[in-house]
Amino acid sequence: MGFMIDLSNTERRVSTAEFAMRMNISENELYTRVRDKRIAQPLKDGRKNYWLNSYVLTCITLTEVEIAS
Repeated sequence: MGFMIDLSNTERRVSTAEFAMRMNISENELYTRVRDKRIAQPLKDGRKNYWLNSYVLTCITLTEVEIAS
């Protein structure tokens, strides 16, 4: 357990659970923000929802004020 993975340079799919965890919110709150159009609709692969890591990083680093403008 003595290693760290740099997630900032990897373009990959991020699940609903991971997105919510990285935002420090519940999955229900994440989908509330999707309904309020503060977060983009997830992409779909069959039944699975996902967002690209670059988008998740953008959401994490932007503040509510920056998102609203």
